[in-house]
Amino acid sequence: MKFGFRLALVAALLVSACETLPAGTTGPAARLPSTPLELGDWRRANAGAVTQHFERQVASRYAVGAPLAAVSADLRRNDFSCAVNRDSAGRGDPPDQICRRSVSADTCTHTWQVHLFDAAGGGLGRARALYDRSCGADGLLGGPG
Repeated sequence: MKFGFRLALVAALLVSACETLPAGTTGPAARLPSTPLELGDWRRANAGAVTQHFERQVASRYAVGAPLAAVSADLRRNDFSCAVNRDSAGRGDPPDQICRRSVSADTCTHTWQVHLFDAAGGGLGRARALYDRSCGADGLLGGPG
């Protein structure tokens, strides 16, 4: 009898752990870390490593369903400039907001972007993290100028 009860309890806990939170929730998805957004070793690491690190940071920091206003406010606290995207040009699903931060060091300009996609109800549908480094006479994405 005890074994059956324990098995039912474990099954109920597993099912409840898989429940998704609705957009705009005030639960765990709405809580954002108070620590700075970690950009990684962008001065020494190659662009691919910086990009991967930044993508992981953004994915773990901004949960689907978090209030979009709170996400953009957090990015502003981390020295990003955020603006509503007005350039949809009819292509695909453009981001609703674009947040950008640029830092110039030595002969390079480092630019981080977070594209925020709105879900129904004002919550975050998804976030896309991007990084670019332009050094000297490099063109876009490190190509020829």
